[in-house]
Amino acid sequence: MTRSDALILREHLTDIKGWVEHWQTDRLCNLIPTESSLIMAKAHADSALAMIERIEPNWKEAV
Repeated sequence: MTRSDALILREHLTDIKGWVEHWQTDRLCNLIPTESSLIMAKAHADSALAMIERIEPNWKEAV
């Protein structure tokens, strides 16, 4: 994994964490997540997983 890959993964995970924290705050006010926030969080998770799938073969070769 390159440094660039790691930075992109970190960004996706940080964004997901931000959404979860936002939902926790909303929950304190008995609010539910909006559809758009769920779509955005899922998109970040999908992007991070796609990156891992792309670089995973390189990890197996290194072992």
